[in-house]
Amino acid sequence: MSYQLVQLEIQATDNIQCPHCQQQVIDWAEEQYVQPCEHTLFIAMDIGFEYITDEFEQSMRRTVDDLHANDDQVNVFAELAAATYPEFMIYQSDLGIEGYSRYIGFTA
Repeated sequence: MSYQLVQLEIQATDNIQCPHCQQQVIDWAEEQYVQPCEHTLFIAMDIGFEYITDEFEQSMRRTVDDLHANDDQVNVFAELAAATYPEFMIYQSDLGIEGYSRYIGFTA
């Protein structure tokens, strides 16, 4: 396992900041609320991806396009956890829909 899971006990509408540079990578005050910084590898939800770096996508078993094409059969967390990226953190938070989560990957 090359990742560390950090479960955030926050509301779905709370901002989320990078643990390295403290930039708000989820910033609800912005029209484009996804604001990745240089440490952000991906921003995903159980229902798909909002952002991903090429480097992280290349470490995954399947491409994002393939995952989105088969989204009714995909477990996004399992796909992220199976990536071969050397060391990273996954911040997991509530998406605001029962049983769904948001996942943000940061460099370790």
